[in-house]
Amino acid sequence: MRPLVLFIFFVVLVVNSVVVAYSNEFTITIEPGKEDCFYTPVAKNIYLEVDYQVIDGQQGELDIDFHLTSPTGRRIVMESRKSDSTHRTKTFEDGDHKICFDNTFSIFSAKTVFFEISTDNDDDDDDNGEIKIEKKNDVWGDTDQAFYAGLRPEEIYDIHVQDIKDTVAMVRGKLTRAQEFQDQIRAFEARDRNTAEGNFTRVNFWSMIHLVTLLITGIVQVIMVRSLFDEKSTLRRLWKQGKM
Repeated sequence: MRPLVLFIFFVVLVVNSVVVAYSNEFTITIEPGKEDCFYTPVAKNIYLEVDYQVIDGQQGELDIDFHLTSPTGRRIVMESRKSDSTHRTKTFEDGDHKICFDNTFSIFSAKTVFFEISTDNDDDDDDNGEIKIEKKNDVWGDTDQAFYAGLRPEEIYDIHVQDIKDTVAMVRGKLTRAQEFQDQIRAFEARDRNTAEGNFTRVNFWSMIHLVTLLITGIVQVIMVRSLFDEKSTLRRLWKQGKM
């Protein structure tokens, strides 16, 4: 019975250790001359991260205008004609933050954009996006015995439970970041694949045009050369009439 109770308690800890955060990813197509905006509710003092990549431009440039606006209308981030970018900012206002992708500068080309929105209240990332991993030797009880001197078994148990909770939360955060990096890599792969397929289509199209042009030019040249030596040729008679 006791192992079952401990297992249930551990599951509850896992659920409670989840930080107030979410992560969503979307793929949208923005028509030429249009602007699409999305709203995400974010609480105050929460880190909002937006990552986007233009994965298809329909024979046009892979770029888009982007801006992030606070609930009061203050522009937090604004950039123009970027193919991909990542922004992580701390919010100072409660409410719906507006995320917009602007393709009004394009006349003919629609843009396909993959973007991911995530929020968290953990500031354990450095400036280069590398996750700092703190090594703790006392998570599973490998500590100096003097630390537990004078503590009751219940207090020691509570300490270990808190360590387990912190470890589970840390592992979950690292797994979430790893999943976000994988999503970004898949988006870059999709963009590169679309670019390669577009180049393949253009190469085949112009190759066929050049091939047809060469064939027509060759046929015309053969007909004209033969007409120079054929007395009954219509082209030869027309040339003679033109000279007269």
